Amino acid sequence: MNPAQSAGDRAALARAGDTRWPGFLDQARRYSRQRVALSLDGLWVAGLDEVRTALADRPLLVAPNHVAWWDTLLLLVLDEALGGVGWAVMDADNLRVLPFLGWVGALPLDRRSPERSRECLEASAALLDRPGRAVWMFPQGRQRPAHLRPLDLKPHGLHILHGCSPVDVVAVSINYVFLERNRPAAVVRFSAPMPAATVAGDHLVPAVENALLDGLAEIDAAAMAATDGGRARTHPRDPLPGFTPLVRPLGPLPQNGIGGRLLRAYQRRRRHGS
Repeated sequence: MNPAQSAGDRAALARAGDTRWPGFLDQARRYSRQRVALSLDGLWVAGLDEVRTALADRPLLVAPNHVAWWDTLLLLVLDEALGGVGWAVMDADNLRVLPFLGWVGALPLDRRSPERSRECLEASAALLDRPGRAVWMFPQGRQRPAHLRPLDLKPHGLHILHGCSPVDVVAVSINYVFLERNRPAAVVRFSAPMPAATVAGDHLVPAVENALLDGLAEIDAAAMAATDGGRARTHPRDPLPGFTPLVRPLGPLPQNGIGGRLLRAYQRRRRHGS
């Protein structure tokens, strides 16, 4: 990169409100992986390899559904696994309260006026100018249980981002699933990248919604298959069909009290069909 390009890139980052701090980002990713391993029944993914390959070749717009505050930690782990440089669009008021999220790649979205909102989104979209770059945006705009239909996607932000930078789009389905353990598994399904030309204009939001719904249905099917036929998935190495572990849980939680002994007795009875 020549000096002029470097200066231009710095200006683009400043316009978008980038305050990334690489040292803090490294620590935050490490913390996120540890927190997921300790508190959840692992992080399971499908479709990651295809999106990682695509991102190495071109920039991407990434649209996940938004289920819980855990999503922020997952995005740090998922974005690292993709191997590029990612940002996430975030409400500017929330970012002022939680400025450290800017240090890990959050970009401010000022909602005080439609004009200012558009300016922020256009500046974020301008970062999608080279392979390896991704901008994440939750099109629901708020946390919403994954089982509710419709998904209630808000078209405004997606349309501006994609209209300014017509890149391929990836939908990321997220859910938290209890699989007969006392903590839920985080399960994530990446869609195949949807070509920019096929999702342009009025096709964009329906395409993202359909891809999110397909991914959520795959997650439900995997959860059913994991415990089908009376099986009980009680060990972190037990498979979740169709998904691979990105972060494995750090072993089963202790079950040494009377509740744990009763649970193990019940599971033995189920395995023996009595």
